[in-house]
Amino acid sequence: MNKKRFKIRFIQNTFLFFLGFFFGIGSIWPGIVKDSGRKCFLKIIQDGSDGNVSMGTIFSITPNYLLKIKNAQNKYYKVLFVGDFCFRKS
Repeated sequence: MNKKRFKIRFIQNTFLFFLGFFFGIGSIWPGIVKDSGRKCFLKIIQDGSDGNVSMGTIFSITPNYLLKIKNAQNKYYKVLFVGDFCFRKS
């Protein structure tokens, strides 16, 4: 009986965790559900993955976000700023 209760509790907690995670990401970055936002994000990430970024990609980002991305301390913050640019713009 105890193992069965543990399994049910584990499934409930896992479901609630992922539900909260996806609602949290959706509320922070509402554009993540739009196809254009995902395409923008993937285009910038793929273009910059080899270290060289094309001029078209640079011109697609506003100067304010370019400065934030340039001054970011590590790669995590750079990806975060790219996500902010692509998923928060209207």
